[in-house]
Amino acid sequence: MMVTVTSLNEHGQVDFSNIINMTPFQDVVSTSITTMMIPTELTAAGNAAITPLISHKAVEIFFFAAVRVAQLIIASFGVFSNIVNVTVYSKMGFAETSSITLTALSLTDLVIEMWLLLMAIGYRPASAGVDVPPLTVTLVHVLSPVSNSVLGYGSWVTAVISIERCLCIVFPMKIKSIFTVRRVFGLVMVILTIQMSSVIPHYATMQLTYVTSPATNRSGLVFSWTEYSLHVESITLLASFTLPSIICFSIVLLCTIFLVIKLNQSAKWRQSTSNSAPSSAKKDGGMSSKETRVVRTVALICAIYIVCFAPNVFTITAMAVVPDFHQTDPYLGNLAAVCFTAAYPFQSISSAVNIFVYYKMSTKYRETLNQLFCLNKENQ
Repeated sequence: MMVTVTSLNEHGQVDFSNIINMTPFQDVVSTSITTMMIPTELTAAGNAAITPLISHKAVEIFFFAAVRVAQLIIASFGVFSNIVNVTVYSKMGFAETSSITLTALSLTDLVIEMWLLLMAIGYRPASAGVDVPPLTVTLVHVLSPVSNSVLGYGSWVTAVISIERCLCIVFPMKIKSIFTVRRVFGLVMVILTIQMSSVIPHYATMQLTYVTSPATNRSGLVFSWTEYSLHVESITLLASFTLPSIICFSIVLLCTIFLVIKLNQSAKWRQSTSNSAPSSAKKDGGMSSKETRVVRTVALICAIYIVCFAPNVFTITAMAVVPDFHQTDPYLGNLAAVCFTAAYPFQSISSAVNIFVYYKMSTKYRETLNQLFCLNKENQ
């Protein structure tokens, strides 16, 4: 996405006429919602003869529907659902590796939903005009590097979950010695440390300046970047978000295909041996009902991740392949903006709906949740 670079005049005020357009490569690895506040007069300056593929009015309507309405509702529910997830898994304890990875994933989703909720609250339409941004928008900018890094962390955790389940099928007798509780905990903590460390250069070059708008006389904090800080931001986002997203998306996709194939094979085996002794399951290579349920849970989580993360991967790939596919292009710019904006509600859905998967597929999760919220009728 595009980052709007704002400079100051000699009086310390915002120079709204100086908006630096980033290169396609920088667009691929940069993210911001500043473009939602840029009026059409500025985004179309110098390109009056070129009619955009999607009109500015249509883009603004889409922004409002996707961010202000859909994302606000989904993210609000997502914050609640992930607080419930973290509470339930904490109550269940961490004696199993799955509890560790799913708790890490729930915490990741909680942070993402809080950031997306803040973004939805701070949304301002382009028709509002360029002015000193409100505090919520400034906070979104400040937290943007962390949110991108957390998104990358969530992708790594999802990849670890899918790989562990695949290895559990391939090496059922050795998986307990390979993925121990201590090793899995250490792995997720190492990944978290690396992901959080990757944003340090970004914050080291980030500059906040207190300015006053010449149009409305409003004061507030705005960002100012140098050419050097733009390159640092691009490299940081490439390492913390873009590469993890593409790598983990590929891993999760392959693992999900493998899990689905194994589930189909297990279903066929169960059908062909329905009259056989249950004890012959392991000998014939079939999975127990508990193993099948766990595989289905992981496969469903991975499938949700693939579907909801696909817009991000598609947009990143399109910007890398098509040089003009970025928000500063006069013809394709609005289309790129729509693609970027569409990714936010999808990401919010991905982080919000896992609670239904856990409740439906995990008996222990369901029992713990019912106990915590007094939903078990037997105890009433």
